[in-house]
Amino acid sequence: MRTKIVILAFFTILLSYDSYISFYGSGEKLSKLNPSNISLGWSKLFDSNTNHYIGSLSGLFKSNKVRLSMASDFNFNSVNDNLYFSQKFNYFSILVPIKNNKTALGLSLAPLYRINTNIIENDYNFMVGDEENSSYAYKTEYDFEGGPSIASLMYSTNGFKDLGLDLAIGIQINYIFGSLYSSINHSTFDIVYDEDGNFLPTNEINDYYTSISSYSGYGIDIQLSISNDKHELISSFNFSDQIDINYSFYDDVIPEQLELGVNPDQENTYKLTSPFEINLGYAYKFNQSRKIIIEYYKYSPYESSSDFNLFNNSDVDKNRISLGYYTTIFDNKFSFSSGLYNINTYNDQLESNKNGLTVGLGIYTIPNLSVDLCFELGQNKIKYNEPLSEKYINLYLGITAADTWFK
Repeated sequence: MRTKIVILAFFTILLSYDSYISFYGSGEKLSKLNPSNISLGWSKLFDSNTNHYIGSLSGLFKSNKVRLSMASDFNFNSVNDNLYFSQKFNYFSILVPIKNNKTALGLSLAPLYRINTNIIENDYNFMVGDEENSSYAYKTEYDFEGGPSIASLMYSTNGFKDLGLDLAIGIQINYIFGSLYSSINHSTFDIVYDEDGNFLPTNEINDYYTSISSYSGYGIDIQLSISNDKHELISSFNFSDQIDINYSFYDDVIPEQLELGVNPDQENTYKLTSPFEINLGYAYKFNQSRKIIIEYYKYSPYESSSDFNLFNNSDVDKNRISLGYYTTIFDNKFSFSSGLYNINTYNDQLESNKNGLTVGLGIYTIPNLSVDLCFELGQNKIKYNEPLSEKYINLYLGITAADTWFK
């Protein structure tokens, strides 16, 4: 078991780059999903890992073993033909069965909103002077790192069969915490031209503006599942309490100086009103090893002061439709899954339409260990000040180690 845990820990040490959507609100809203979920078109309610049942909150009770899971993804993005690579840690969880395998308890840790990126203006901007001020040129560099995370206590049970109901319930209590670091380097230059009329930036002066946003709040997820031999219906609801944000602003302070205990020049408290999420899904089971699913997801954003939001951009609404299929092969030692999805993201400034294909492979040849792989190919068409095209290829890797701790 110790060796397996060391292998899992490897996937937490790399850094990440985020998509264009991460420049809105507090960053991009992430999903705590295993590759076995993502391979079904980003399903939140169904997963293709039939060995350890790790991807659906209401179905966590189905395994009789303690499970330790971790997932990570590797992203290749092309935005208007500019290439980027990133890696993100998706989540970590531990699940424990209790009460004759009718109930399971679990703990998990995952990022909630994220923006980890660096933006440098390519061109110089010019300000025309007046009688009191000289003309000058300037460029700005933005650095963002972090965002709020979520720690969850999970409960799953189907202890209703004695009442004649094939009903399962999953409840998740969430604690929201973490910090977003923002740094702006504003550089000004005297305007000087060479003999050929080319601009020569001289006498550079740098002004640094740094801020830290610290988050605190609570939320709850409730998932209900009812099924028979052929059909399964699942619904999921997420409610978040008001999220408090302590905002600290530092004038002319570089991020490295914060470790010296510098006092902020300005402090404010912001509050995010409760966002709301709903998921509805249906699965048709051809047999115990083959299933097709369809799912709808809706995210209604939080509201907050525009002064706090990144670039004064408000959070975004999101709708997703997913289709997926999976089957087990070779005596349940492997699973194959595939999915299609459409994700529409929008607010009063932006519209994003994302379409993608997912293909997954589950490997269960080693006792008490499962490996889930997912390949994703897609395109995101963005309408903003000017049209943007974001193409992406992503690889997702999840590992689950299991062991029998209780009889």
